[in-house]
Amino acid sequence: MKSPLPFRAKVFLRCVVGVAICLSPWLTVHAQSGPVAPLEHKVRQGDNLYTLAEAYLDDPLTWPALAQANGNPNPLRLRPGSILLIPEALLRKKPGGARVVHVSGTVTYQIRQGAPAPVELGMRLIDGDSVRTERNGFVTLEMADGSIVRVSGSSELRLERLKYTLVRKQADTRLELERGRVESRVVPQGSGRSRFQVDTPTMAAGVRGTEFGVTVNDRGQVSSDVLSGRVEVRALKSNKTELVTGGYGGALVDNESSIALAPLLQAPDLASAPTLQERPLIDLSFPALTGAAAYRAYIAPQTAPDLVAANQVASTPRLRFDGLDDGNYVVVVRAIDEQGIEGRPASHALRLKARPEPPVTMRPEHKGEISSGQLVLQWAQLENAAAYRLQLARDEAFTDLLAVPASLQAATFTVDDLRSGQYYWRVGTVVPGKDGQADNGPFGDPREFSVRRPVATQVDVEQNDNAVRLRWDGEEGQRYAVQIGRDMQFANLLEQFETTEPQVVLPTLEAGNYYLRIQASDADGFKRAFSQPQRFHVQQFLRSSGGHAVRTNDGQEIQAK
Repeated sequence: MKSPLPFRAKVFLRCVVGVAICLSPWLTVHAQSGPVAPLEHKVRQGDNLYTLAEAYLDDPLTWPALAQANGNPNPLRLRPGSILLIPEALLRKKPGGARVVHVSGTVTYQIRQGAPAPVELGMRLIDGDSVRTERNGFVTLEMADGSIVRVSGSSELRLERLKYTLVRKQADTRLELERGRVESRVVPQGSGRSRFQVDTPTMAAGVRGTEFGVTVNDRGQVSSDVLSGRVEVRALKSNKTELVTGGYGGALVDNESSIALAPLLQAPDLASAPTLQERPLIDLSFPALTGAAAYRAYIAPQTAPDLVAANQVASTPRLRFDGLDDGNYVVVVRAIDEQGIEGRPASHALRLKARPEPPVTMRPEHKGEISSGQLVLQWAQLENAAAYRLQLARDEAFTDLLAVPASLQAATFTVDDLRSGQYYWRVGTVVPGKDGQADNGPFGDPREFSVRRPVATQVDVEQNDNAVRLRWDGEEGQRYAVQIGRDMQFANLLEQFETTEPQVVLPTLEAGNYYLRIQASDADGFKRAFSQPQRFHVQQFLRSSGGHAVRTNDGQEIQAK
């Protein structure tokens, strides 16, 4: 057996490694402000600064800095039982660690014995650091070997071990997930000594190169899902293990003592989801998936789908995202089964065009009724508006449009001679674009109103001999129900007619007073109430032997014509 190399020879042989470490981008240090208590090591028999620098800092070349931090003791003659301090600054310069390559929402990290601070893009986290995401938070970490770890919203993750050996290209990563979800894309490990493991309070999942997720949901359910490769999952309570392959998931059952395997739920069907969103609050619905208890969704720019801008878990197949800039996005949705296992992902591309936002409409009020054919449409004046777009239609889909100007400068428009019916209107804002062209914002929500011009406000009675013709004011396309009675309550109803013309010829009536009321149905099908009763008088003609009318039976003289 060969004797170990002397201390100085070992240091010399690691000089090349030291140069590599100095050039590594992983040496970007981001420490919290304020002093942090150093790590304490109780010296044991046989310890020296070289072995301690190797153990704690993964680099024997750092032993001089370790000596300086401890009063420059003899590197080979440390007193057993004494306390050696490992400064935080040295810990943060060792190989390995995780670099923050993306962050969105509220995400904080906490170093050993430190206070929480915001996570920043490009910063480096090391062994012992914890990461916490709020509901809207998301962070992506890149390990020294290229593996990717994505931490979803409402999660708490401790980076227990992030070791990486530069010479052997070996990684030893262990993450502890207290709650929430992490998704890992682990590069294939070239050496049997490399490993990647995610622990939870009740289950551990270890891999050597695969794409998988681990979840601890708000009900305490623990599960793992595998898209590709294989993951060994172990129940810590019983030490039972299961091998989960691509397309399957495993969840703790039997009082957390065993693991049940199940195929992943299919990807949700997003084909019917809209591809254009015209409101700042993105609202995305899709059909429910059989077996799904919830849905997890991410949204990211289409050009950079890994840079998640927002994420959420929804109990129904309806997603809402707010606070995003206009642009093209991709939404990724996974269904979650009753055991908490997350299924296969589905992607959906959409365009957000919500700006410039439409103005607030002022009058007429929504679902109001106008009793005049003249209408004034008015909306709020916006300071940055160059013009406005207006649409007025007879249907809510705006396919039956009325003629209005294509562009309006003022925040008001008057429409003359509208006939009775149901109408819809909406307004959009136009602002100067960056390229000199007009930037047309989306239309606002449709506003509804109705025009109900008065009917039968004036009735003309024409009598020729004993024939009586009644005429009244109405509109084209209306239908009328006409009732004739002896009293204002129409308890004694004499005649009733249906007609499409604003007139009716009555049969022979006896002389006397009668009452008339009319119910109009507009062209859009709206049936009005009956008009106020109106009284009219019918005369009875008496004729001479020559056939000329000479007087009425009520005694009034009639001049013969």
